[in-house]
Amino acid sequence: MNNRSSAKLCMGLTAGLVGLTTASGLVLMSTKVSADDVVDNISITVPIACSMSGTIASGNEHTAEIANGTYQANIGTTSIKALCNDNAGFSIYAIGNSGDTLGEEDSTKLLGTSASGNAKIVTGTATTAGTPDVSNWAMKLATDSEASYPLTIESDTEGAFSSYHTVPAEYTKVATRLAGTDVGTSAEGATLTTTYATYISKTQAADTYTGKVKYVLVHPNDGTAPVIPTASTCNTPVPNLTYMQDLNSSNKSTVLASMTEDEQYFLKDARDEKTYCVAKLKDGNIWMTQNLDHDISTTYSYTNENTDIGWNGSSYTSTSWTAERATYTTGTTTWDDYNRISDQNGVNGYYHPESYDPGELYWNGTAAYYDNETDCVAAGGTWDDNNGLCNLIASSGDSHYHLGNYYNWSAAVATNDTSSYTTQYQDLDRSICPANWTLPKSGDNTFNGSFQYLVTQYGWDSSEYTMTNPNIWNTAIKSALAGGWYGSLEDVGYYGAWWSPVVGNSDLAYSLDADSDGGVGPVVGYGRGYGNLVRCIAR
Repeated sequence: MNNRSSAKLCMGLTAGLVGLTTASGLVLMSTKVSADDVVDNISITVPIACSMSGTIASGNEHTAEIANGTYQANIGTTSIKALCNDNAGFSIYAIGNSGDTLGEEDSTKLLGTSASGNAKIVTGTATTAGTPDVSNWAMKLATDSEASYPLTIESDTEGAFSSYHTVPAEYTKVATRLAGTDVGTSAEGATLTTTYATYISKTQAADTYTGKVKYVLVHPNDGTAPVIPTASTCNTPVPNLTYMQDLNSSNKSTVLASMTEDEQYFLKDARDEKTYCVAKLKDGNIWMTQNLDHDISTTYSYTNENTDIGWNGSSYTSTSWTAERATYTTGTTTWDDYNRISDQNGVNGYYHPESYDPGELYWNGTAAYYDNETDCVAAGGTWDDNNGLCNLIASSGDSHYHLGNYYNWSAAVATNDTSSYTTQYQDLDRSICPANWTLPKSGDNTFNGSFQYLVTQYGWDSSEYTMTNPNIWNTAIKSALAGGWYGSLEDVGYYGAWWSPVVGNSDLAYSLDADSDGGVGPVVGYGRGYGNLVRCIAR
């Protein structure tokens, strides 16, 4: 700015002040206003996620035509890519999957597909003819040791899986990546290749023999092997479905039409491959007819695609849940006595999600309550002197009577803190059930889809809170009386209680309760800290 312009500016200011004030020594000041800072703290959590995929290039299929008395190696190649987005490492387990159920006698055999199906090819080292001359097949794995994130091939008592090895009959660790994060648009993860070999005996029957090997990624690499699903006594698959998560509003009516009322079918939970009995019951809905046995993990990515969360009343919206606590599997002291009343700091009403897996135990199906040791033992139970109760538990049995897991209410509704839910009959409408399945309603709910509506169809007397047919647990409902858990297992064979997503009050939630005397109460409230059972109904 030049001097002439400055003069004009000053004159203009002076002229503009004439007549505004009679005070002398007028001073013009600009006022600066200050305020507290506003700071946005941004926090974005990326959940742990793992993936594994297998690719067979054209021409590398696991098929071969092999003459009697002949050995052939390198039958096909599958390239398996595995990736986790954290630094904890992971392991890969393998198991023979040729039979109908994992871990069964035929799981590691190649089974004939025609009239000569009784002929089988067992697993072995697939080298040459032995004594006796027996057909056998084997698996072999390889990895790229020069890769940025290589896998290490495991060894066991039979040798390394990098050489031809028998197919394991139980989940066996075959490869490990100890650590290393491979992320970004060019992430490739670790690569494992599989191939197979077989020797065909001189007398092996002509046929086509087929088998499977299943590979499972386990994260983190902490030595925890996958669990072989409980053998199911429901032998018929739901028509055209494999997983519980596959059932949805688009195909539900077709699936219902294909099912016979009260007949037992099975479906798998895609989250852990466990198999469950399901049935179309008299209310026209598809129910689980055995207790949920899902072990909650703090590292699993629970999303609206695999778990019953994010329901908006008509469909699922994108959401996720990271569990605060994993399922307890050992010990009786880990279940927190404070979880239904206060946290460790004495703040009332903080409810942790807690769950307990008692193992592969079954109620033995005896529909009676024994109040003395003699009758209890005679019925196949064990007597609990401290409580004067008969626990009718077996280590094997009908899948319907598998005890399953015990969940407190926060775990059942897949929520880390349920303290804010205090209004009676408030409905969370979310659960630990698989996606497209949910907890049935309770607490004076009488509409189709509630416990009360269901038991009414099977002869519930609402005035007496009993069943016209007291053997509710032996009908299609199969309400295994698995008792409850609160730091110890209580009253197996005497009662069972199944959570609903409905609030009782600040300390309670509603459930269905059934006991060995025929009593059934679909509006009973339980303390949220108690470990009850979960049965799911298809949405």
